[in-house]
Amino acid sequence: MPTVRLEREGLFGPVGVVDTAEARRFSIRGVLQGASLLVPSAASVDPSLGNGPGPVIETRYQLAWFLAGQRHPSGRGLMLGLGGGTGAVGLLDQFPDLRMDAVEADPAMAAMAREFHPLVGHFERLGRLGVHVAEAGDFLERSGEQYDFAIVDVTVDADSVARTDPGPLVGAVAGATRECWYRVFGSLPDGDLRALFDGFRACDFGVDWLYSPVSPHVPIPRARDWIVAAGVRRPPDPDAFVPYAGARGRSPRAIGEAYRKLASQPLRAA
Repeated sequence: MPTVRLEREGLFGPVGVVDTAEARRFSIRGVLQGASLLVPSAASVDPSLGNGPGPVIETRYQLAWFLAGQRHPSGRGLMLGLGGGTGAVGLLDQFPDLRMDAVEADPAMAAMAREFHPLVGHFERLGRLGVHVAEAGDFLERSGEQYDFAIVDVTVDADSVARTDPGPLVGAVAGATRECWYRVFGSLPDGDLRALFDGFRACDFGVDWLYSPVSPHVPIPRARDWIVAAGVRRPPDPDAFVPYAGARGRSPRAIGEAYRKLASQPLRAA
């Protein structure tokens, strides 16, 4: 039986933490925002952290962030949308020379990540992760920092995508980096992603590749997660990086294979 660890009101609706038999899952309004396996635990990274969730990302779309890590293993990245911290800690664990700033608009979500994902605080203490509670556009406007890449994961669900004009955020991101990995819901080829593509093109920011955690060649009669890779002329080699290579157990191996499949099937963006 799943165990509810937290239910709390947040900026965009109720935020929650639920433990299943294998993973800790973070949600907004019941919509999954990220999950990390409970085994290997946080203690596998630092024995003082105990048996909280470890660095292995269960959420398939968040495995795409490793593509950015492959390209900039010693770089500095920006993550807009911390969520439960699962994507950020997985990326920092797998690329030990990487540093990240993560921006989260919801104070309740940032507090939840620190409280229920011990590796968030761990990487903060090491000075490799900076967590900033702010609106993404406001942070970018005042920081003036430059990054090797940006990850944008700010949507809650398909309804929130439909209500949001991506142009201003894309413009702000383009001022901070020339490489962006942007998660969006949509379907192809009926034009659901056109507004996002237009936002990038208006900033002279080429959209090069599309990734999907489900094979793009498998027809699904609804919108799905896509990762839009902008400013990435050459996709990373899927065989050049094996995530969680040293982790024991069936689940880390299966998730590593899911990454290889995702990385092996980019679509050339139109």
